[in-house]
Amino acid sequence: MLSKLRNRYRQAQLDRISQLGKRVTTKPKISHPTPRPHYQPPTPSYNYWPVPPTTSLPVPTNRPYSTASVLYSSRWHYSHWGPRRLSTALPFPNLMGSGVKPRITSVNTVSPHSREVPVYLGKAISLDCVASGKPQAQISWILPDRTFVRDVGALDRSASLLANGTLRIQSANFSSKGDYRCIASNAAGADTVTFHIHVAALPPTINEEASESIVIQEGRSVYVHCTAKGAPAPVLKWTLPAGVHVKPSHLPDGTMINNALQSDDSGTRSRRYDEGDYTCHAKNELGEDEMKVSVKVGPDVPRITSKAQLLLTARLGESAYMTCQATGEPPPTIVWLSPSNDVITSSSSLYQILDDGTLVIKKVTLADQGKYACVARSSAGDDIKNIKIQVEPREPHINEQGGRSSMKVLAVSYQTTLLDCRAEGKPEPHVSWAAPYGLSLPTPYLGGRFQVHKNGSLELRGVRKTDEGQYVCLAKNNLGEASLAIELEVASIAEKPSFAMPNIEILPIKQDGSDVTLECPARGKPNPEFVWILPNGTALTPGTRLQHFTHYRGNGTLRIAQPVTADKGVYRCLAKNVAGTAEKRYALEPGRKPVIRGTTGGMKITFGQILNLPCSVDGWPQASITWTLPNGLVLDKPQVIGRITFLSNGTLQLREVATFDRGTYVCKATNTFGSSALSYPVAVMVYPPSITNAPPSITRVHRGSPVTLNCIAAGLPNLVIQDPVLMNSGIYKCNAKNVLGSDFKATYLQEKKVGFNCWQKYKHIKT
Repeated sequence: MLSKLRNRYRQAQLDRISQLGKRVTTKPKISHPTPRPHYQPPTPSYNYWPVPPTTSLPVPTNRPYSTASVLYSSRWHYSHWGPRRLSTALPFPNLMGSGVKPRITSVNTVSPHSREVPVYLGKAISLDCVASGKPQAQISWILPDRTFVRDVGALDRSASLLANGTLRIQSANFSSKGDYRCIASNAAGADTVTFHIHVAALPPTINEEASESIVIQEGRSVYVHCTAKGAPAPVLKWTLPAGVHVKPSHLPDGTMINNALQSDDSGTRSRRYDEGDYTCHAKNELGEDEMKVSVKVGPDVPRITSKAQLLLTARLGESAYMTCQATGEPPPTIVWLSPSNDVITSSSSLYQILDDGTLVIKKVTLADQGKYACVARSSAGDDIKNIKIQVEPREPHINEQGGRSSMKVLAVSYQTTLLDCRAEGKPEPHVSWAAPYGLSLPTPYLGGRFQVHKNGSLELRGVRKTDEGQYVCLAKNNLGEASLAIELEVASIAEKPSFAMPNIEILPIKQDGSDVTLECPARGKPNPEFVWILPNGTALTPGTRLQHFTHYRGNGTLRIAQPVTADKGVYRCLAKNVAGTAEKRYALEPGRKPVIRGTTGGMKITFGQILNLPCSVDGWPQASITWTLPNGLVLDKPQVIGRITFLSNGTLQLREVATFDRGTYVCKATNTFGSSALSYPVAVMVYPPSITNAPPSITRVHRGSPVTLNCIAAGLPNLVIQDPVLMNSGIYKCNAKNVLGSDFKATYLQEKKVGFNCWQKYKHIKT
């Protein structure tokens, strides 16, 4: 016979309570679950009464019984009178032979009497309770709310008891936690196991990376995966770049498919339909997580936007511009190839490549004719554009001047002199030289000390005084002619170019964008020629104008119109003559507002000491410094006023500081780009007088003996000590005073009577 026992807290216990022929007493079997930190209810009391046939049954012992016999169709009712009244009748058939007490097993092993079962919120869980025994054990359950369950079927919406004894919870919630006790019982006894269910919740977590970038070619499909875990199971949702929300009904794992990504092929590619951020949201009751995928369509093959400029006619001596603009993803790089198939670099002195890819031929010559190739190149491919340059027919020009021109050249004895005759024209002109004394020199020519190079220049080696005279260069073609007359003068002494100013000067780029003029005042004999080298390495000869840079003839001046920050750098002027070369440099820097180094913390100084207040300034151009004193006095330049000194490094110095020097000292730095200030609050420390060493209150001396009364005092400012003058016995007082107060010490001078000594007629006093 089994009994279902309940205490006052409706905690249940089933046990075998009787065996035929035994005496019955109420001593229930108490199980001992794993200790938990909770209140232990008192021992329950039980009431039993039999249902006919009436019989007396003994109480079971602690030893297990292997057999049990009961009367056929016998019943035993048990009840617990507590908050809920419950009465149950357990029928037992007539047993043949011996019985086996139930044992709850799991995977053919004896199950522990207590199990810890964790489950996530919203998840289903099955509590298996498989028992062996003879006869077949009946499975019952006691739920956390003390409900006794034995009938197979659904208990409510959340739980059900299966035919094999398994208790299944469909969707765990926080009220599902607690102890679930399975009871397997038959006529031979009972076995129990307790399941301690813990309900855990898990905020959603997306398994993929929080952010990802995908670059895909046009027309291809992209698969964006989004899987998440959490308890309860999170709900997934996608947000498209246009802000549209899409539930993950496309695939069960949250994968978003975007077929045939489209892009705008209008040429500018200003809009791509499917590009943007795709965001996956995972959400449950505990929180939310998200993943962002940035999708970009590309790369695009580079495409040169305009190929119309296939033939360009240029004029000799002028600049020629060849445009080349391209689009693509990633943005392509522009590379230019010369007619000789060489790559043109930005550091070339003959060419310039602008930011938009345009190629500039600084000064067109006949050698610049030919086919130029613009190549737009990226990782996606190349595009090419060919431009042919041809030079317009023109009469000859010598050194960029047409018609007749003249100049003077000073050479140094026994050195080499080169007379330039750069002739240009189309068709290419024929060049010849007419030397003094009727000598004619063709191009090219080599004889003795004279040589005419292929470019038309005449070289004279070991120049002598007899070489003085007029040399005429003549250039002819079918369109006309040009001539250059050079008056050669030979000097016995030459002077190398030199500059009176320092080699390098630093100039600011003005805030208002006004022009900057850089001079090159070199002196030398003969007069030097000037060449300016820009920060990017470009060389400007006299008379050259490039963008907003102009190199004037004659004096070597370089003018920069409306300079910007990008024009910063070092500009070099090279002055050259037959005796040598000199260089002048200018560093052009953007201006900066002055900044004073240091902090504004208060300063304390002792009375009478020297106070130094630094004012170190960073800024460009150099800032002017002014000091404002507490009394309102303003010092705008280095100077000395009494105890105050304004040093050339900006430091303000005060000597013999007094109490009236306290207050705030302000340093202000100003230049054309702004100003800044730094304040120094100054406090002067002073102390009232205090006598630190004085004679005792009574001083005894022998008549006629010398006596010394010491009086040492401390205080700021310096003290005035009034020393006593010893005249007779009596009270002597030492007074110490300053502007903050006074202190004194007194002593009584007492004479000791001694015998008369004529040699001690006078007393010596030391103060």
